[in-house]
Amino acid sequence: MIADFNTMPQMFWECNEKYFNNELPTPKFDLINKTSILARFEFFKEKKGIKIKHKKILFSDCYDFDEKVFENLMVHEMIHYYLAWNGINNPCGHGKEFMEKANELNEKYGLNITKKVDASSFKKTENAPKSLFECLFG
Repeated sequence: MIADFNTMPQMFWECNEKYFNNELPTPKFDLINKTSILARFEFFKEKKGIKIKHKKILFSDCYDFDEKVFENLMVHEMIHYYLAWNGINNPCGHGKEFMEKANELNEKYGLNITKKVDASSFKKTENAPKSLFECLFG
């Protein structure tokens, strides 16, 4: 499953319904052309208060993800979003609050949300940047 402007919102809506009771407003979506970042959640806080603005979930367009991996990555980013949306401390890190929510969802739904994902075995897309070796000799 290659991340694009159709697959990302569709997976978000499915996961929002299944795992977050449709609590999270739909963010914007964007692509990252990097192999070093699989996905990320970005936002800005208002100057006063805890309300967040400019919510965005980004996915690498360099991989053809297995559907289950894609779902786990989306839920991972949605946990960051959930924590930020609810004003829970450290929404961008993988600290106690993140791991508590990840473990809760893993246990309840059989997900595999982790702090990091090893992408070394993932199939790369034609969008993946070429290494210098591939450029010279590929």
